[in-house]
Amino acid sequence: ATTAPTPPPAPPDQMVSTTPPPPVQQPEEKKAWQPAGFTWGLSIAVPIFLDVPNDIVRPGAAINFFGGADFGFFVIGGDAGLQWNPIDLNGVVAGNPPISLSGRSPLTRIYLSLPEVRFQVPDLKVVLPYITGAFDMNFWNFRETQVGCGYWYCSQYSVYRFTPGFTGKAGVGFEVKGGVYIDAGFQYSFTGKGNFFAQSRWWLAPYVGVLVRRR
Repeated sequence: ATTAPTPPPAPPDQMVSTTPPPPVQQPEEKKAWQPAGFTWGLSIAVPIFLDVPNDIVRPGAAINFFGGADFGFFVIGGDAGLQWNPIDLNGVVAGNPPISLSGRSPLTRIYLSLPEVRFQVPDLKVVLPYITGAFDMNFWNFRETQVGCGYWYCSQYSVYRFTPGFTGKAGVGFEVKGGVYIDAGFQYSFTGKGNFFAQSRWWLAPYVGVLVRRR
């Protein structure tokens, strides 16, 4: 008996593989809405009042804390802080009849800003530019005190008076590592007369600090 010859092997381009091809990975769709994160920052500033004699109202210092819910392109939160500006009264004449004043005392501001809305560009790799706007509740004091008495003793305390205001900021964060930024910018603030000033006031404050984003 004769056997049939073995057929030649198929060309490489016609060979059938028994191994199934790897599954095709579909590109992940970016979610339109992401859960909110938290952003907070701590900064120091140098407030400089505008339209006042700079030899009397001197540049001061301020410390500010910011925190809010981070939704990516915007943040909703609030600010709180303290501000001091030295007032140099040496050589100032005021009152009727005129009285020559002397000494240096701080003009103190305690403030709470609610709400503060921040618009930012979060998709850049190194920097985080932003602008903000906030309504301010300001409480001012300059040398005004009162005496309060209890059952056993009396004490002197400072009197703070309210003014409404508004603050806008423009700044940029430079990322250091893992959502931690060096924050720098300028703040422009306005306050109405309220129960303290004779007219509206404005000031500019360059600032620098630390900003942390947790997503």
